[in-house]
Amino acid sequence: MKLFSLLNSELAGSSSGTYEKKGAVSPFWQFVFHTRVNRRYMAIAVAGTIVQFIVFKMLYPFPDFISDSYSYISTNLFQMDVNLWPIGYSRFLSIIHEISYSDTFLTAIQYFLLEAAFSCLFFTILFLYRPARNTSNILFAFYFFNPMCLYISNCVLSDALFASLTIVFISQFLWMLYKPTLRQAILQGIIIGVCFTIRYTAAYYPFVAIAGFSLSRQPIRMKLLGCAIGVTLMIPYYLYTEKKTKEATGTPEFSVFGGWQLANNALYMYEHIDVDSNALPSGTLELDRMVRHFYKKVPAEARQFDYFPGTYFIKMPFAVLKPYMAARYSYEDPPSLFRAWGKVSPTYQKYGSYLISHHPLAFTRYFIWLNTKNYFMPYLEIFGRYNHGEEDVPSQVQDWFHYTTPNIYAASSTIQGDIFLVYPILFMVLNFFLIAYFLWSSLANKMKNLTPLLRRSLLFLSAFFLLNFCFSIFATPVVLRYEICPLILLFTISILLLESPVKVVPQTIKTAL
Repeated sequence: MKLFSLLNSELAGSSSGTYEKKGAVSPFWQFVFHTRVNRRYMAIAVAGTIVQFIVFKMLYPFPDFISDSYSYISTNLFQMDVNLWPIGYSRFLSIIHEISYSDTFLTAIQYFLLEAAFSCLFFTILFLYRPARNTSNILFAFYFFNPMCLYISNCVLSDALFASLTIVFISQFLWMLYKPTLRQAILQGIIIGVCFTIRYTAAYYPFVAIAGFSLSRQPIRMKLLGCAIGVTLMIPYYLYTEKKTKEATGTPEFSVFGGWQLANNALYMYEHIDVDSNALPSGTLELDRMVRHFYKKVPAEARQFDYFPGTYFIKMPFAVLKPYMAARYSYEDPPSLFRAWGKVSPTYQKYGSYLISHHPLAFTRYFIWLNTKNYFMPYLEIFGRYNHGEEDVPSQVQDWFHYTTPNIYAASSTIQGDIFLVYPILFMVLNFFLIAYFLWSSLANKMKNLTPLLRRSLLFLSAFFLLNFCFSIFATPVVLRYEICPLILLFTISILLLESPVKVVPQTIKTAL
């Protein structure tokens, strides 16, 4: 509290001349490093993140793992060119491993990259929107003293790296809404290309870019160039992955997980529809027989759909999809497992597409509505319990990090579940607030009261949230770690909007806009 009181006094005591020179807005680097209050913010952030990380690693000496973690590591150990998940994070692990095999070194890199991205966003917000001192302090605490950042960085997963890049990506577009440059246009395209190799969620980022460029004040040729850069950089990775998947499975697919996801989504409605087995696509009749047998054999009260929200048929070992694969293909190591997943994926793709296209209303009712509710209250998943309650790790993890034994431990395996209970609620509240604000301001014609920059930022971020919502409920499991960036950005724009009715914008910013 003393630190924030000191920051308040610094902000209150600084005149407009602290931020401006001779009637012009100071350059960003000067704003950050030559302004006393911002240097203080930076010093507290650096010291705070270091201290937090040291204390956290004393409580959690080992990283957190799930099955995805094993997949990323196995990609390197078996020198795989393609796997269930994009190989970008596996390549990142390999680079870090060349420097040090220490798991603490890996988690430190992930954590400080994430906090560096937050620094970029925080000072961008301060420079562009000039929030009041209390608002600045709230954002500062949320960015740099948020336990979520420590926990997600302690996971051997792509989330921290992907979040870091996404935050920089969004920050670049906030700058483009203020004062667009060619450098920003090129940088956002590069980030899209890199993000696509790390997580397939970036597939909708070019549409985010289109929304951002349409709201920016750039020449049309610059907008077209900016929109094209990201897609252009995505195409080679798409073709490479498709080619390597064909070599491994015989089918040129970009994501073998896509067929599994589609079949999983469709099976949620199966007991509520009538399926004509004679009209099914070729090669899917036996799969349909297994689905019928599953619903006949396993009663509704025993299915426990809520245990794996939206991914039950992918995760459960007896729920049709994995038994169907195991009955046809043997596997004993990660490459053969990927081959098996890939060989059944086209069948799952055909089957799921058929069911969804022939029963769209049932699909909307029994899966889309379910996943919509999951979206607003995302599943804790890895945040619920350290290492999913397991006390050891597989041999590939032990080999990769040079553990002497497979046993890992933490000060508490359950406390993180209690800490994270508030985050799904916060995510839901922020979503509903933004929806309500957007509707109210549009219907009451209050949008004009916002500054031009804040209004364009609201429209841009709303496009990002809408695209993320659509992608989440249709194409990917909904878990809290996938919603880190939307949560951060929802909190940011909500705080700025709550302040906006009493906001006094410096004249220099008004002139620039």
